[in-house]
Parts: sequence; C-alpha cells; structure tokens
Amino acid sequence: MQDETLDTLFIVHNKLPNRIRIKLPLIKQKQVFADLFKQDLLKNADAKGIYLVEPNIITGTVLIKFHPAMHNQEQVLQLVLNSAEKIQQGNIEIPHKNKNPKLGRMPPGAFFTRELLVSIAGNVIAGIVLALIFTA
Repeated sequence: MQDETLDTLFIVHNKLPNRIRIKLPLIKQKQVFADLFKQDLLKNADAKGIYLVEPNIITGTVLIKFHPAMHNQEQVLQLVLNSAEKIQQGNIEIPHKNKNPKLGRMPPGAFFTRELLVSIAGNVIAGIVLALIFTA
C-alpha cells in the first residue's frame, strides 16, 4: 500500500509562481490524514518557507504556497513526500487537542464580569421600555 500511494503522488498544477497543487491519494476522503499532513508539513523545521497548506479531501489534492527564496518546486515535492511517508508508516506524532490555556486558570465566577452583568441589565431594561411603549 505504501508504494501505491507514494507512486501516485504527482503535480496537478504549477503554472502560478510559488504555488503548487499536488495529487496526494493518501488524504482522499480522510480528514484525519489531511489534518495530520498539514500540521506535519507546517511544523517541519525544513519547511519554513511553506506558508500555506490546504488539503482537499474531496479531490485528494493539496495546495501549497511557498516562498521562492527558501524553496523550489523539487524541494517542496520532497517535503510533501517525506510527510506522506511518515503518515503512511504511522511515524507521525499526533498532537494534543488545542485547549485554551486561560480557561483552566480562570476563577469560577470569572465569566460573570461587571461588563457582562451591565450588558444583561441594559438589555433587560431596554426590553421592558420597548414593551411599555408598544403596549401603551
């Protein structure tokens, strides 16, 4: 299976400068693989010039935009191939879910701030005033 997926990796479109669309059957109809591929490629230290990775699970392609001073097309293809191989072989680190670090450290009553209570009270008063105007 590894050879099948990696052998079918090819360039779909590369006519625009610093932009390349690559056929990557590994991600077709597999959102988890697409997300892992994107995260792995963007976090790769060798891929610093790659600033956009947009996988499309419907077509099985990935759009990559890169800085021309840091990478050329062949280097981008090699980085894509390396990330795809890591996913194919299961040698990729699965990141933890992103959690908002502030939520864990907030005191229990922090959501009911003075501003929130003033806003709620203002809306209640405005509603009562409007109800009185329309009923009179």
